[in-house]
Amino acid sequence: MKNKGWKEESDRQGSKGRQRTGGLADSSWAILLMVLVAAGNGWARHQTPADVSKELHLTVKVYIYAPIPQYELATAERVAGKIFQNVGVELSWVDCPLTGPTAQLNPTCTAPNTPTDIHLNIVPDFAEGPWVGKSAMGFAVALPPPSHGQCASVSYVRAMGLLRDARELTLGELLGHGIAHEIGHLTLGTNSHSPSGLMCAHWNVHELKLAAYSQLRFSEEQAATIRSDVRARQTQYEASKSDQLASQK
Repeated sequence: MKNKGWKEESDRQGSKGRQRTGGLADSSWAILLMVLVAAGNGWARHQTPADVSKELHLTVKVYIYAPIPQYELATAERVAGKIFQNVGVELSWVDCPLTGPTAQLNPTCTAPNTPTDIHLNIVPDFAEGPWVGKSAMGFAVALPPPSHGQCASVSYVRAMGLLRDARELTLGELLGHGIAHEIGHLTLGTNSHSPSGLMCAHWNVHELKLAAYSQLRFSEEQAATIRSDVRARQTQYEASKSDQLASQK
């Protein structure tokens, strides 16, 4: 098994240079983003008809170990859900607080995982190791096909640290993109980093700018792979239910 993390490296000098140029640079960014929005909306309409998004579905169980504000968590889930909706997969969220009066009140939180379940941990922090770099905000246990990874984690403390270099994003928005990245590893399999886009291993100013304008996405090839993975999970789930019913006869 291989753990996959995503990392973002800042470029403060580059950021300052862009601030000094003003006018032309800002206009160029505006034109680029208008083109990306138009192209992205057209791609989404082509790739995600309503019948596709309804039939492809994952349930994300969110085990909350960190003191994240509820509104930031809600924003993170909305952002990650929209990213997956754009490739034709609906995400359902089940919040599983591990502290406080609502801890583990939802029986779904303690039920065994099915093939269509994702186990997501929101933790304060995690120790560095061979698969978790110093600047990694999260990691996922990705498995090669035909196996399906199900467990991923993101760090609240590391996300807060990354906000210093992502001033146009809120904590919830940044977490949402990070969560989508980690679930992306689970649905894409091992070695699923890409040179650019949402699955880029090292996010710089360019990726963060796209994220701020909701344009940091999966590629078309990645989207097709994700849909294929979710279909396979659903087939496995239905087969397991059939086997269980047969055994009860």
